[in-house]
Amino acid sequence: MKGRVILIMFLMLSMLSFAQEKFATNVKANKQEEKKPEVTEVKRVFDVGFGFGLDYGGFFGAKGTFVPVKYLGLFVSAGYHLIAFGWQLGVTGFILPKNNIKKVRPYGKVMFGSNRVIIVQGASSYNKNYIGFTPGAGVEFRFGSRTSHGLNVDLNFPVSSSEFRKDLDELKNNPAIDISNPAPIAISIGYHFEF
Repeated sequence: MKGRVILIMFLMLSMLSFAQEKFATNVKANKQEEKKPEVTEVKRVFDVGFGFGLDYGGFFGAKGTFVPVKYLGLFVSAGYHLIAFGWQLGVTGFILPKNNIKKVRPYGKVMFGSNRVIIVQGASSYNKNYIGFTPGAGVEFRFGSRTSHGLNVDLNFPVSSSEFRKDLDELKNNPAIDISNPAPIAISIGYHFEF
């Protein structure tokens, strides 16, 4: 009799474990059926930002971008470039599409405009703003549920014009003036809003 009780208990435990396994499988299947709500893609057409650096005309200013296709932007910026009005015209190529899906979007760019300046303290007649090409790369960080605003951080590599190099060499050869070489890179940072 004792053996039968043990056998019945063993069979009942086996049945319970199979039932639990089947229940777990059903729960897993139900979880897989639950789908996250689909996010509708919204293409961004305009981007307006304010910040510091070459991307904003020089030292500080504003930048506007028109995005005719989600991988390409055309921009213009204007601002103050330490001694004069500064500006940029450029093209941005987005690695990820310019839309509301991704919160981090890297890009490459090239721009033409104010990219070098000479300032000589005590001898303002030498002060001058220079124009040239500047390639670079950056990243957009977008926040909020609509990912429609956030930071842009850029790394720029200004190409010195021949006029700038000539004027810099003349100043270096002048013993009354102490001047150093410009930095090979320039960083820009700004806050942007997308529409």
